Amino acid sequence: MRGIKQLLITGGLWAGMLTTSLAQNPWQQDRGEALISPFISRYQADFYRDKSGNKVPFEQNGLFQNYNPRLYFSLPVKGYKINLFGTIPLFFNQYQDANETQKNTDLGDLELGLRFHLKQMERNYLLASVTAFIPAYQNNQLPYTGFDRFGMEARVMLYGNAAWIGDTNNFHKVEAGLRYFFPDDPLQLRIYASEGYRFAKKVVALGELDCIFSNSSNSEFFENNLQLVSDFGMVKAAINLGYEFTPDFALYGGIFHDVYNKNSGIGRGFQFFSVIKFN
Repeated sequence: MRGIKQLLITGGLWAGMLTTSLAQNPWQQDRGEALISPFISRYQADFYRDKSGNKVPFEQNGLFQNYNPRLYFSLPVKGYKINLFGTIPLFFNQYQDANETQKNTDLGDLELGLRFHLKQMERNYLLASVTAFIPAYQNNQLPYTGFDRFGMEARVMLYGNAAWIGDTNNFHKVEAGLRYFFPDDPLQLRIYASEGYRFAKKVVALGELDCIFSNSSNSEFFENNLQLVSDFGMVKAAINLGYEFTPDFALYGGIFHDVYNKNSGIGRGFQFFSVIKFN
């Protein structure tokens, strides 16, 4: 599931942004509201780092790459206190070296979860979520789309803004989650942090760190199928620029690159996504 691991959609994320809101929790959708976020990324890797941290090229000038469009949505279930959210992903995977080319197009793991408002702490909001990951594919063609296993994740989130930077020109998000794939592994610790800042009337800079530490008895590295690597560590950094056309529609684009890897491909690429709110 390496392609999935490289993405930025991690539970919710751009609802609220930097706009002034009278909602009791601007990071949640309230009654009569909805949010969708179309997203597409391109990921590629031709080197990996082994368990000792050594940088190693793929054999035979190998290159793994994919395109990943996906659609995220968030809807209120019990007002702002409980939101239903989900993601529908599609993968266009390819591995090519001097001897062969493998291609596979398939759906990924469907994500469906509930996100709960727990507490407001002045300018910050404490939330939690529970998410199910349901494989919508069969691993019958390389490169595979994922583990082909049902997964569950519990996550806590802290969203808000810093008064010392400004009232409405910044936001931060910090998340930590545990994800487990049944029946036996992998178990993953996932940490996400971001900082957004509006430096012009409608222009927003968004920096992100996405960390995944995955533990599994299957420690083998598959350079031609990074979605199957289950025992690894990775930290990805991203920078995005966004333009808010209206308070209900924004468009973002950015680049990302791994800054830490252990038993994983060194990924890089670009992404585009939009945030669309309905009232």
